[in-house]
Amino acid sequence: MMKNEFEDLVQHSVSDEEYSTIEYVYTWYPTISEIKGKEQIAKLYTDFGMPLIEDMVERAGKMEKLDGDLRRAQAQLTAIQDRIKMLRGEDS
Repeated sequence: MMKNEFEDLVQHSVSDEEYSTIEYVYTWYPTISEIKGKEQIAKLYTDFGMPLIEDMVERAGKMEKLDGDLRRAQAQLTAIQDRIKMLRGEDS
């Protein structure tokens, strides 16, 4: 979501710093929907303001870390599966 898109949803301008935090929470918070996330984050901001969004940053960070851990584990699994195929003489 772009800053101007968010500002259109909330009918309010936000600073670049605030938007950076909003975007981070929008991207990583585990219960923000992939489909209705823009509306969700806009409603949270409209109803509760930046204090709530800022309180959500810590959990969003945990989700970002877990996502990275998962991606590394998946890459490792793929590499192991490829090595198994190679040892079996299978095409990958």
